[in-house]
Amino acid sequence: MFRSFNPLGADELQELWSAAAEIWDMRHAEAAFDGYVSADFAAIHTRLASLKDRAHTFLEWGSGLGVVAIMASRLGYDSYGIEVKPDLVRAARELAERFNATPQFATGSFVPEEFSGNLREGDEFHRTETQDRSAYDEIDMELRDFDLVYAYPWPEEHTIFRSIIRRCASPNTMYLRYDVREGLSLTRPARRKSR
Repeated sequence: MFRSFNPLGADELQELWSAAAEIWDMRHAEAAFDGYVSADFAAIHTRLASLKDRAHTFLEWGSGLGVVAIMASRLGYDSYGIEVKPDLVRAARELAERFNATPQFATGSFVPEEFSGNLREGDEFHRTETQDRSAYDEIDMELRDFDLVYAYPWPEEHTIFRSIIRRCASPNTMYLRYDVREGLSLTRPARRKSR
């Protein structure tokens, strides 16, 4: 269901991004923050705002501190985040509360249980933790229930992230990917080709 929304203003956005940076500065040596990398939040917010008429349900894979899920929530998306590290999920929930956002965060893997990779197609994880149980039951959703999925994959994992979307998402699911070199890209990897 599309929620009423109260988008973050420019000052609030800066405050959110600064708050996430402060948490990183204070806690970066903790094991939970190993591998945590922030993205270009301003560019992501702009793209999320431009897509809000085309998508209602939003999922952030590897949500970390939940900044993107928080922005999506405040834009009116029915917003979720999945993160494998419980300490980051707790920090994301606290940050969401501080910014009057209502995303739902779940602890576990964003890889659906039904996904089976194909090594010949490059389906291999390099740094993403996948040993945890799938988190979809915790949020009572399946990947195919989401209109828009956002991820910031490690450079070697672009192929497998697209494969997960292609095999487990709805044909209409949009995949918003951030890459530090290429910026943002929006695709529909699961869309079936018409004949």
